[in-house]
Amino acid sequence: MRKDGSPIAAEIDRADESTAVDKLRDEALRGRPALWIRWHGALRAELPAGVARLHLPTRSSKSPLRYSLAPVTGTEAITLGPAVTPEARADAQRQDQQRIANEKRAAARPQEPGPTRCYW
Repeated sequence: MRKDGSPIAAEIDRADESTAVDKLRDEALRGRPALWIRWHGALRAELPAGVARLHLPTRSSKSPLRYSLAPVTGTEAITLGPAVTPEARADAQRQDQQRIANEKRAAARPQEPGPTRCYW
């Protein structure tokens, strides 16, 4: 547990899911450290700004332990995306403020009456 500083956003997966990367990119834009831990498969070539990737290659076997960590050789284990620009961070904060304002407006609207039910 970190006592000071913002929380760390981490995604651990073996698939190349864009949702994991999108979530990490959003966290990085908001100033939080973002770490993507990949433990299997090919690597996506580009990383979003502010996201670090830890790649743990695996090897498969027919033993009961399906995957095990392979030694890291030939590639860097940790890759860093480009730095988050101040403009991108400010844009993300504007989008957050707009989303919050929209949610408050929607919550303040009077509730529409539900369907009328007739029972015989």
